[in-house]
Amino acid sequence: MKKSIFSIAFLAVTAMASAQITTNAGTFTKPSAGDTMVEIQFMPNFTGSGMFAQSEVANGAFMMRKFDSDTKAKRYMASLEVADSGIDGEDTSFGLLVGYGIENHFAGAERLSTYWGYQGGLAYANTADGDKGSTLGILAGLFVGADYYVIPNVYIGTEVGYNLGILSVSPDGGDNLTSWGLGSGITGFLRLGFKL
Repeated sequence: MKKSIFSIAFLAVTAMASAQITTNAGTFTKPSAGDTMVEIQFMPNFTGSGMFAQSEVANGAFMMRKFDSDTKAKRYMASLEVADSGIDGEDTSFGLLVGYGIENHFAGAERLSTYWGYQGGLAYANTADGDKGSTLGILAGLFVGADYYVIPNVYIGTEVGYNLGILSVSPDGGDNLTSWGLGSGITGFLRLGFKL
């Protein structure tokens, strides 16, 4: 009799433990109308000793997403980079990127949120090395992306896009040069974000 009671108790405890481990749609609730998400974009360093790789493109950009409905969100992006070499006579270099976009979210799955959208931005940078000067850029593009919720309210994600960039470069003491480019690509950045 004791064996039977122990066996039943063991099965009941196992069943309850399994029920707690099983994902619950309410636990990994995806964003809905009124929610605000914040995230940072970064590039892992797989070849060196540092944790993050250096990049010429908005290394460590921040983004905030504000959901107007369950399927539509506005995104605001910003990145600021400042560096001083410490060498006498060299100016401090810096770069600034600001952007705005719209995301359209699909149904996805319990932990997976997929979306597409469009965005635009402005970028400004000056350099302190031998090629002193400044660069002004106008950026626009389409993108598709996905967020995967690793724990409640915390996600990682990535995006693929098709982008247009127009750059105006003004060398120190030289003539202004305007260039442009249109192309597709995947950013090497991972995105880590959470719900406020």
